[in-house]
Amino acid sequence: MRPTTTDSFRLIDLHCDTITECHKHSVGLVNHRLQFSLDRIPEGVGICQCMAVFVPDTLRGAAATRYFDDVYATFLRQLQRHRAQLCRLRDTRCIPQALDRRRAVCILTVEGGAVLGGDISVLQKLDRAGVRMMTLTWNGANELCGGADTDEGFTPFGRRVVAAMEHTGMAVDVSHLSDRGFWELCDFASRPFAASHSNARAVCGHRRNLTDDMFREIARRGGVVGLNYYKSFIAEGGKTKSIADLLRHLTHFLELGGEDTVALGSDFDGADMPAYLSGVEKLRSLRTAVEGAGIPQRVVEKLFFHNANRFFSQLESHLCAQGERENKNKG
Repeated sequence: MRPTTTDSFRLIDLHCDTITECHKHSVGLVNHRLQFSLDRIPEGVGICQCMAVFVPDTLRGAAATRYFDDVYATFLRQLQRHRAQLCRLRDTRCIPQALDRRRAVCILTVEGGAVLGGDISVLQKLDRAGVRMMTLTWNGANELCGGADTDEGFTPFGRRVVAAMEHTGMAVDVSHLSDRGFWELCDFASRPFAASHSNARAVCGHRRNLTDDMFREIARRGGVVGLNYYKSFIAEGGKTKSIADLLRHLTHFLELGGEDTVALGSDFDGADMPAYLSGVEKLRSLRTAVEGAGIPQRVVEKLFFHNANRFFSQLESHLCAQGERENKNKG
């Protein structure tokens, strides 16, 4: 069994924009300008990194879908180029076994439901490409629903998309969703969902962070919430100088009963990070700080790995059980 200390540990990070940055700037996954770079993963750390294709609010319709295609092609080229260092997982039940074989694995995700271009059949294309989670919006409104900068809720199309995602086992991600959209989702969602990169609004009042009631609802449903390292989500006005500021979000979520819910969602290469978490090389320092805060070891392990692993595993298990029922009914 692997030791559960800062010398050697595994983690799952629910969100980064690194592959999109690689595409935008024509750089590779080993590059000094990236916050997540394969060569800077600390020795002894095994990481499963969710890599998002970010679809900006400037793209809608077919242009948004074409943009996914372009970034996905970059993703495939990077996987081929760095195949000795990184592999991607299509079956998220295999995360522990994959990290037993190599230091870094990744899961493909999408940030922005505009990627569908208003065509629900595109969801099948994403599923075939191995996308395992989709953030429904960015900050504006799209064909599905309203983002954090709006007061808009779900469209009929958006409700159909969520139902189709649940049917295919693709995780629904509510980070960036409007408050109204969040509570509307709770009225019709049937599966646990994630907030892949969101902090506590009670600690930092940014609209992108979760209210206590939102966090409790995600926890009640068996979902997961990833702590975000973006300065402006950690402290008011982005004025954070110490990792203790991020730990206040963690402590608050734990006080809300989030031991089995809170995880990591760095937002690497998608936001301005504080110096104490400016890149993947700082992950051991994060682990040391969490352990030094007096948090029980079982909770540390859940935060870094087990909560996110459980969330992804149950989605795949649900899909398998659903397929068995459908096959039985056909028979």
